[in-house]
Amino acid sequence: MAALDAALDELYAGDAAALERLLRANPALLHARVTSAEGPYCGYFHQATLLHHVAGNPLIQPLPATTTELARLILELGAEVDAATQPGPAQPDDIGWSTLGLVATSDAARSASHQRQLLELLLAYSANIDFRNGGPLVGALYYGEAEAARFLVERGARYDLVTAAGLGRIELMARFVRDDGTLTPDAHALVHYSQVRDRPASRADILGLALIFASMGGNRDAAAWLLDRGASVQARPPFDHAATPLHWAALRGHAEVASLLLDRGADRTVRDTSFDATPQGWAEHAGHQAVAALIAP
Repeated sequence: MAALDAALDELYAGDAAALERLLRANPALLHARVTSAEGPYCGYFHQATLLHHVAGNPLIQPLPATTTELARLILELGAEVDAATQPGPAQPDDIGWSTLGLVATSDAARSASHQRQLLELLLAYSANIDFRNGGPLVGALYYGEAEAARFLVERGARYDLVTAAGLGRIELMARFVRDDGTLTPDAHALVHYSQVRDRPASRADILGLALIFASMGGNRDAAAWLLDRGASVQARPPFDHAATPLHWAALRGHAEVASLLLDRGADRTVRDTSFDATPQGWAEHAGHQAVAALIAP
């Protein structure tokens, strides 16, 4: 749609006056969706609206300095705050993302110092903080946006054992583990990002997924707390690539967590099922050479 392309040009140019003129002349642009299924629109960003683009996720063009003000304009003129992207042909099983979720998982928004302001703005316009059963929080943790994840919980986002472990919040984790060691029914209640369709259901798998989130978040004390309560250091719950906690600590470069897992008996030689790679291989892939040397078989 040429008119939507023109609005996007003004958005990326940071020209609020020109964008407002376009939107007032053609209000349908506030709800229009990109029809292309090519490039950035082939996957999770399929059928994105104008508002979705303020997240810079994916980063199609650099975000202008006035991104938050432009987002405010788009919302004031009537854009749907919780409009969801659709699964594209490259990611047919994607759950769909609101603008809040895209911002919470956007390293570009964070790097440009827009992330916190955009999150506050979207919530002020009644964005659903628990969109798609916790998508923004789980996504922020999965993609390493810890500051955004902490902000969402501060603002009332629901959490479970897995996300509390990703946050490193032992006092929150303890709410889901009873004195006798059993888990509460909501210990794993939020959306499950994974390349597999099964959700962890057993105590062992839920503890294992929590340990993975603690490991990818670099939360040594949270990881130790889970191990002390029976989480397996070799856990391979239904989750991406059937990788172990050591794989995830290695990928994120968390040496202290990797050392803890090794001290508790983690296998340095175990391989994931997608890339047939050891934890050392994951560390090397991410450029964490010191961690790679630490965990070398």
